[in-house]
Amino acid sequence: MTRTRYGASPWLDEVAKTRRFNFPRFRGRASYPVIIIGGGLAGCLTAYAFAAAGVKVALVEADRLGQGGTSRGPGILQGEAGPSYRDVEDRLGRKAARALFAASRRAVLDLATTARRLGVKSIATCDAVRVLASYTLDEKAFVRELTLRRQVGLDAIGLKAAVAVGESGMETARAAVKLADWGTVHPYQLLMAFVGAATKRGAAIFERSAVRGVKSHSKDVEVQVEGGTLTAETVIVCTGEPTALYRSLKRHVRFDERYVVMTEPVPAALRAQIGARARVMTDTEAPPHFIQWTETGRVIIAGADHPRTTPRVREKVLVQRTGQLMYELSRLYPAISGIMPASGWDMPVATTTDGVMYAGPHRNYPRHLFAWGTRHDPAQAFLASRILLRNYLGTPDRHDAFFAFTR
Repeated sequence: MTRTRYGASPWLDEVAKTRRFNFPRFRGRASYPVIIIGGGLAGCLTAYAFAAAGVKVALVEADRLGQGGTSRGPGILQGEAGPSYRDVEDRLGRKAARALFAASRRAVLDLATTARRLGVKSIATCDAVRVLASYTLDEKAFVRELTLRRQVGLDAIGLKAAVAVGESGMETARAAVKLADWGTVHPYQLLMAFVGAATKRGAAIFERSAVRGVKSHSKDVEVQVEGGTLTAETVIVCTGEPTALYRSLKRHVRFDERYVVMTEPVPAALRAQIGARARVMTDTEAPPHFIQWTETGRVIIAGADHPRTTPRVREKVLVQRTGQLMYELSRLYPAISGIMPASGWDMPVATTTDGVMYAGPHRNYPRHLFAWGTRHDPAQAFLASRILLRNYLGTPDRHDAFFAFTR
């Protein structure tokens, strides 16, 4: 029997070490118009966006590119600005909510188009199904969410129980809504394609170059890095969440861990028995599950969100949460209750108060731009890169302000 591998995402294992990038450490002094801090998807996609626009840019990463939260995601593109349209509308108003969700949906399609042009073969767009599968949840709230989406012109198709069961394969489905323009991708392969394209366009990349301090001056920003000093007109912070460098901004997000499990391949006979037509699913549980059926017959399930754990108990909690997710998966699909988890890992998640990412400037940090709270969703990272570029060029979209700290 194959043993479950804990703590390591399989995305990295699927890319040979000889094919991974190995960029130098930064040494000495240098100046660039733009410096990006953070080598995850948001940082690397932003480096590509700026380099493609002809802006000279350098990216510094404390460790190795894409080996933090980027390589620990479930590989799902969400065409959603937040977990609930209704909640976002209640907080920010209808105009803002509609713009946020429409932009997030377009980002999936735009990312897929750009990624295919750069040679990414693993990316695919598809409809997703959000399932009401628990009798403890309010069906009226589910219907209200669907109604609000329809009222503002967002693609959302309500499915009654029989159709919901057929789409999701979940026998307990009471209803569902089909959501347009989600997708799947191998996140590390995606990052590699954008990094390669960025460097071909002149972007400078430095790995193992941790930032120790940032000082804003009247005409530039000084970035103190292990091994030297960089200066820039603008610093873009794409670290996924506020770090010790920007401690005062930690109040804007909640720090959690999300857990992800990839199963062993499900036999074809069992897949046929389940009969799920949708490739990507989520549900209305709190916290929700995100489920992907891969082309190799495996199931990836993410969820069981939990406040950040300490290193001392992290391994124990990971084993427990992996078992919990497998149990919850077996409740959704009883037929696969005997399938074993191949891998179980965790991913850091920083969630804003309203669930919508931040992308743009902050009044307390001149010559800075930020991208935080993307949930390690490649589509949100792509959208953030476009917002940041427009802001830098002084050509913001009229809806970019809805992603700002001041919204």
